Amino acid sequence: MKQMLVTALDRALPVYIELMGWNEWQEEFDRPEGYHCYHWLHTTSGEGQFECSGTTVTLAPNQGILLPPHVPHRYVTLSHPWSTWYVTFNGNLAPTIVSSLGLPTSSVITWEPDSRLAKLHRRSRNLAQSYLNFNGMDGSAFLYRFLMDLKRYGQVDKQRSHSQHSLRLMPLFRFMEENFHNPSIGLANLSDYAGLSSQRLNYLFRITSGMSPYQYLINLRIQKAKEFLINDKTLTIKSIASLVGFLDASHFVSTFRNFENMTPQRFRELN
Repeated sequence: MKQMLVTALDRALPVYIELMGWNEWQEEFDRPEGYHCYHWLHTTSGEGQFECSGTTVTLAPNQGILLPPHVPHRYVTLSHPWSTWYVTFNGNLAPTIVSSLGLPTSSVITWEPDSRLAKLHRRSRNLAQSYLNFNGMDGSAFLYRFLMDLKRYGQVDKQRSHSQHSLRLMPLFRFMEENFHNPSIGLANLSDYAGLSSQRLNYLFRITSGMSPYQYLINLRIQKAKEFLINDKTLTIKSIASLVGFLDASHFVSTFRNFENMTPQRFRELN
């Protein structure tokens, strides 16, 4: 266990670690008032029983749970030993970061045995031992990366993780990168290439990118247009529109303005 020395400067960070540790022999805990900050606990070996919000779940290896502050909970050992890794954290932006990443709280999160999360307890122990004072910005960066990995690799209710969905779409992402300049590409073409129904493709895209396949394609075209605007000042706006898959310059200009709140010409002048 490593108790962090939290300074006034640390508390000004978006997130900071309060406590972090690995227990080879996890003891029973009963917190009827909950914990005063965010609390993550996961199993590295053995099994434990976790109770919160009127629900009892089993935490097996590569499973964990994230609790918001002040949620009553209790956990007990089901095997001897039950080994766990835990981290408690807080910060002005802790609720915002947890919410914006869509991290589930008070629910079991699972990950594959070969993901980064499976070796987290060893990595954190090595870092804590390597640094004289593993807190402050180092601890904040480690914590943020952990929360990002939880978003990327975590699975809830046997649903695929974000990384698994992204891997499923990777060939299509490459196809769009190579063919964004083709104005005839539509949802039907993308669905056929991916071998998925348009409804399923829409679902996967919204899970991984927060937008539809068509919105993603338009966003990609605008990104490519910005590169042309900056890197080749000799190209006309009409030429760039054609290069990135727009049939006419007026449609390109209006779409660009919707994305960037300025015209392509103004963007070029500012860069």
